[in-house]
Amino acid sequence: MARTTITRALLNGLPPLPAGAAKQRIFDGQLPGFIAERRRSVTTFYFRYADARSRAREVKLGRLGDVTVEQARRRAEQIKASVSLGADHVAAKAKLRAVPTLADFARDRYLPHVQERLRSAGNIEAYLRRRILPALGRRTLDAITQEDVAALRRGLIAEGLSNASVNRHLATLRGMLNLALRWQLFDGRNPAASPGMLPEAGRDRYLTAEQTQALMHALDAEPRRHAAAALALLVVTGARKQEVLKARWENVDLDRFLLTVPRAKNGRVRHVPLSPIAAHIVRQQLLRRPGDSPHVFPSDRRPGRALENLRGAWERAKLAAGLPAELRIHDLRHSFASALANAGTPLYEIGTVLGHTQLSTTTRYAHHAPQRLVQTAATAERAWNLLPAPEPADNAA
Repeated sequence: MARTTITRALLNGLPPLPAGAAKQRIFDGQLPGFIAERRRSVTTFYFRYADARSRAREVKLGRLGDVTVEQARRRAEQIKASVSLGADHVAAKAKLRAVPTLADFARDRYLPHVQERLRSAGNIEAYLRRRILPALGRRTLDAITQEDVAALRRGLIAEGLSNASVNRHLATLRGMLNLALRWQLFDGRNPAASPGMLPEAGRDRYLTAEQTQALMHALDAEPRRHAAAALALLVVTGARKQEVLKARWENVDLDRFLLTVPRAKNGRVRHVPLSPIAAHIVRQQLLRRPGDSPHVFPSDRRPGRALENLRGAWERAKLAAGLPAELRIHDLRHSFASALANAGTPLYEIGTVLGHTQLSTTTRYAHHAPQRLVQTAATAERAWNLLPAPEPADNAA
């Protein structure tokens, strides 16, 4: 291993490599760590340094011809200065190479994560497989730009997807990148942090008191008693369909009037409060319990399994109650929430009963109690002891 001052003239004047030698390394005597490595067809420059843990590191500076000796030396001096300030160029480069593509991240980390925690994992997988990954899957996480997100958004709209569907795709991408940043898989900011969500027209329908009573009467006459009871429990609890259908007796506490959902939509445990009518429905199911079935709503056709389908009972009950054909089972949840709002229940309490994790999800029901909101707005006036201005007297003709 030679040690001398590396110059272009020196390299040009060196004899050919000896027979059988694959390479020759020349160490610069002027700049410690600056190296020229000769091979038969090319000379490459390197800079060697010790990192903060005294481990030997080597940075490739370039090939002679692509860079000059002077350029390689200047770059080596820059690296030496940055290393003295704590930088580790080899580690930084390795970290950059380790940034996965969106497709690799989805397969190896993101989908396993959501499949363990979210009941909507099937929808997320479909969003990724059908549209997000075909558009962005080959890009590394740190190479995705705001323009890429905007292009994806334009493509989803051009495909004719509904605003709600476009928003679910964008929210999936945003959530993925937020998680990757939290796991420190890349540095920077989330390019999908503000993806341009589209306005969603509400399609929720709400039952009146008369319609709710008609539905409950129709369910009393429904021959499939387990299905009828499940639907009735949805009416009076506002629970999600799967929370009721997957209920097990081990999760029912009739002394405390609670139905525990071990894994709600957000992956967390939640408790559904049982009103007196709801508790009565559950007690009736206990009387109907076939043997030692663990399911509160067992299947009529598949012994040992939970009830899976409410479609037939739901359609018959709607018809018998004279309800709109387009009414969905999920609208029972919205009807329950709107009834609470109409009765003046505070929004945070409605959110707690429904299992919302964000108050913004519950505020959609605020318009159902306008008079109560007016009274709330007048609280400040009462606190300030302000009186309304007197109304002008009518001028009698």
